[in-house]
Amino acid sequence: MQPQVYKAQRRNIQLGDISLEIAMLPDSSYRLSYTQTAEVVNLDRSSMLRFCRSKYLKTLLGEEFECSTFVEKIFIEGANRPITPVTFELACLYWQKCAVQGNKKAQALVVSLVKRSLYDLADEAFGVKRTKQECLSTLADDLSEQGIARIETVRNSLERQVLVSPIETPSERELKLKIRLASLELEREKLRHSQDKKCFPATDIDKIGVPPRNVIPWIQKTLDWSDDVAAFGLLRRLGYGFKSEPWFKVKVIGELWLLPWSSFDSLTKAVEQFKSEL
Repeated sequence: MQPQVYKAQRRNIQLGDISLEIAMLPDSSYRLSYTQTAEVVNLDRSSMLRFCRSKYLKTLLGEEFECSTFVEKIFIEGANRPITPVTFELACLYWQKCAVQGNKKAQALVVSLVKRSLYDLADEAFGVKRTKQECLSTLADDLSEQGIARIETVRNSLERQVLVSPIETPSERELKLKIRLASLELEREKLRHSQDKKCFPATDIDKIGVPPRNVIPWIQKTLDWSDDVAAFGLLRRLGYGFKSEPWFKVKVIGELWLLPWSSFDSLTKAVEQFKSEL
């Protein structure tokens, strides 16, 4: 079947230093393309394809959602090649998903676009008039390297606040006691080996907990991710970030953070659930 040809108007819009070509179809609806939607957040077209076929998207849009609705290519009159059309709604859902997965460019994009919309509504309410250049400059700043760094700083600060004063549940108190018992057991073993000049046996440490050097590669292997930064980000979002409640610190030679086996088991289930939703 030949792709349908649309007589559409095409315009470029600027998001900071990002140029997006928008096509307006005869029914006045707008479309982006798969390729540029992914490239905005430094990913390739295959990332967008995986997203459209994911269980996550079906959960949001309903079981009746069919990927073919978005995958069928169309020709825009005057364009050099056909595009796989993407609605604004789908693009926003994709960027939001990338932001949740730790993509810093997507986080900045989502925040800056929501911020821009809020400013427009607030300016209208208060009768404030801003020049087009002012709006573009603000958007460009939000999407710059400095803007991305600001958002990352705020996000890290919020995560630290959550960890500083968590609401302790009975299961968390039980976990603290288990960690304390494990720490005492480790101290007892250290005393038993105190006459040995060698490093405290790694096998004894492994009986008590799992070190980060094993946790991160396991997450990468399970999700088939090559980016260890993304694995660290997922670990934080699932509530298992280093120095958070599930971890405990031991001093053998230097410092070592360990994740109790009970916590590692619950992390395993959380990662598998996350994988099933991709």
